[in-house]
Amino acid sequence: MATRTITSKESLKFLSEIEEKFSYLGINLRNHKKTYKSADTYQITIDKLSNELLNNLSNSKLVNKVYYNPLMGPDGYGINMRYRLYIVYNKVTIGKSKKG
Repeated sequence: MATRTITSKESLKFLSEIEEKFSYLGINLRNHKKTYKSADTYQITIDKLSNELLNNLSNSKLVNKVYYNPLMGPDGYGINMRYRLYIVYNKVTIGKSKKG
């Protein structure tokens, strides 16, 4: 079957549903964007991480892998406890359109 890359709109819709379930973690979808030079990868920022969130993302049929790294604040601003979350998506299957 033919496949294609997930679109930014599809990624944002998927992550919006995740954000509703995990709103207490401070997921910032305004920072949603495609990661430069990384195929099928989008990134967001998040205030807190949880194993439940990472497992939920990893177990989705849309997601291939999930990575994260802490964000460093500018000098003099103390410790920044936010993270950048990278979501690597699987290819989306292109189904045959139904004529009718």
